[in-house]
Amino acid sequence: MRIDLLLHALCLFKTRSQATKACAEGRVWLDGQPARASREVRPGSRIRWRDALGRTEEEVEVIEVPARQVSRAAAKDCYREVFKRVIEDPWTEG
Repeated sequence: MRIDLLLHALCLFKTRSQATKACAEGRVWLDGQPARASREVRPGSRIRWRDALGRTEEEVEVIEVPARQVSRAAAKDCYREVFKRVIEDPWTEG
């Protein structure tokens, strides 16, 4: 499944267009490499992304790729959260 479809199907992004935009802006990584929206995701892949303002960063490991959109409760069974961190001040270095 495409990464933009998966991010939306697992309720990690509210809309598919938001997920596509995040990929285009370079805020999404698949297995440590910048991901284009069309990249295929398989079970065992790790997806990391930053929010639009660069304040939070999250990483999940895909356990199962659903065939279609699933409920929020069922989506949580399809991935495992690896980490979630808040970036104190994304505009300063160090």
